[in-house]
Amino acid sequence: MPKKRVYCLYRVSTLGQVEKDDIPMQKQSCHEYVSKNPEWKIAKEFSEKGVSGFKVSAKDRDAIQDLQKAAIEKEFDILLVFMFDRIGRKEDETPFVVEWFVQHGVEVWSVNEGQQRFDNHVDKLLNYIRYWQASGESIKTSIRVKTRMGQIVKDGQFKGGSAPFGYRLEHSGRFNKRGHEVYDLAIDEAEAAIVRLIFDRHANAGMGSQTIASFLAKECFFNRKGERFVSGTIRNMIRNPQYRGVLRSGDSKSEPFEHLRIIDDETFFRSQNLNMQRTGDAEAQFLPRRYATSCLLTGNIYCAHCGGRLITSTAGKRRTRKDGSVYDRRYWRYICYNHMRHREKCDGQSGYMSPRIDEAVITVVRNLLMRIKSVPQSKIIEKRHAEEIKEIKAKLMVAEKALRKATDNLGTLKMEVVKAIRGESSFAPDLLNEMIAQAEKEREGAQATVDQISAANKDAGQRKDEFRTQHDRLVNWAEIFDECDFDVT
Repeated sequence: MPKKRVYCLYRVSTLGQVEKDDIPMQKQSCHEYVSKNPEWKIAKEFSEKGVSGFKVSAKDRDAIQDLQKAAIEKEFDILLVFMFDRIGRKEDETPFVVEWFVQHGVEVWSVNEGQQRFDNHVDKLLNYIRYWQASGESIKTSIRVKTRMGQIVKDGQFKGGSAPFGYRLEHSGRFNKRGHEVYDLAIDEAEAAIVRLIFDRHANAGMGSQTIASFLAKECFFNRKGERFVSGTIRNMIRNPQYRGVLRSGDSKSEPFEHLRIIDDETFFRSQNLNMQRTGDAEAQFLPRRYATSCLLTGNIYCAHCGGRLITSTAGKRRTRKDGSVYDRRYWRYICYNHMRHREKCDGQSGYMSPRIDEAVITVVRNLLMRIKSVPQSKIIEKRHAEEIKEIKAKLMVAEKALRKATDNLGTLKMEVVKAIRGESSFAPDLLNEMIAQAEKEREGAQATVDQISAANKDAGQRKDEFRTQHDRLVNWAEIFDECDFDVT
């Protein structure tokens, strides 16, 4: 009588289990189990390394697909595993995978749990319960790992892996439960200087990730491998809160750790705001969607005739002189997209020389900033404060008037109730109740508005510090405007 052909399946979920030789252990156990059954013989073995039976579906696992194909072609008689959860841990899938093999004439055996049969409803129930329990264990393990990772980052410890660009790993002298030394993060000043440059070009100069990557390559700044930065890497770096000292693991985030801070909060959040502006998620866009060399107003200039956005373009002249030399002149300009593409009617110019426009805008801005600088700080603050107080008082008058009207209306309706009790009112009691409820609601809303404006009026005195900070920032702009390069301007 021919022996039954046995296919063995070995699986480990993590690479750490591979290093522990879990697969050889499973293999040895399966070989010993087959040796106790003389009518069996191992025909083929399948190994899956670093494949999660909970996260990865059977249709995405090559070993399961190969086994199913072999089962259809009647190449083996028994599927043997160390434990049934080696087949999978998905409660809504793995029980049916096991049942599929049995329906196709393959016996499914486990070294530790015996044969899985489907002779009756109890067998089917036990099959489902087994993988429901395995799925639950995976979920609980995942929760424990996520919780522990969250605790680690909140304590300021490095959760593992390679250090992000800008940091290096240092020996901590601490060891985990497996006896492996754990590392701490520390700032690598050489790389941190490049990180600061990236944020400066993005937050202060408005450069996009692709432009920054080209800028770094031009300035001979490269990554750890000695290769040029790519735009995707730049984009991820700009969005990474770790550069402001925040460690994270999934949804868990720590408070900022100053010894890990490379970028100050103001610069970091300015970059995030710029990203939001350029994705179009903001209600109002104040920043250009793209950065263009030699054009100051890219994305922020519009045609005065049709209101359409002006885009940047280049033009030039090229000719050969009598002496054989070549005259080649290129210049930037703003052009009206509606006019050039005839999308909408525009009776204005098609293009404007960018140097002329930029120079005019710079002159206006410079004059404005110098006027701000020349006016005494106290005069500006007092004027702005007086304007705010006046605006608040005007709003308060309107709100108090609305409150008085709502109060009078409510009083009138309540007097009507007395008339209704005497039988002198023309309104039905139910209608009066509805009208009074609505009037009370309106009065509550009016009172809330008055309270809110009154609170703002009380806080107006404290606003002077905010005005002073804003004025100092504008004065600072006036001082650095003539010194900054074109990108920052």
